[in-house]
Amino acid sequence: MAFNHDFKGSQLSYLPQPALERIAKMNLFDTSCAGHQVLEHIANKWTILIVYVLTQGKKRYSELKQQIVGVSPKMLIQNLRNLERYGLIEREVYPTVPPRVEYSLTPLGASLVEPLAVLGEWAYRHIADVKTAIEHYDSHPDPNDYWEPK
Repeated sequence: MAFNHDFKGSQLSYLPQPALERIAKMNLFDTSCAGHQVLEHIANKWTILIVYVLTQGKKRYSELKQQIVGVSPKMLIQNLRNLERYGLIEREVYPTVPPRVEYSLTPLGASLVEPLAVLGEWAYRHIADVKTAIEHYDSHPDPNDYWEPK
């Protein structure tokens, strides 16, 4: 993906058309598509935050829990197990009493860092824009736009 960082402005500029053309060729909207299935595994906020934390190096469970504010123990363990299963992180157990466990990115997980960094940078740069859009949407309800249960 070709992109340019404009640190003076608030825009991250990139060439979207080639990316859109590549996505269209991948058939990602079909749930039977392998690419769609991989996206299901990696496209959630806890996965992204875990990968961000592990870019800093090996971490113990308690360090991950402390750094990722708001994640429940159950959700953290579930995501760590899934990321290990997908080959994105590895878990190393040291034979001590009690056992010491450390998590780190695999080479495959490290290859995900740059695309997630771009996503994180976009989110950070557009905080105000998203807040403004939410406020506008919430303050201008459409009386014809509602959902009724059957």
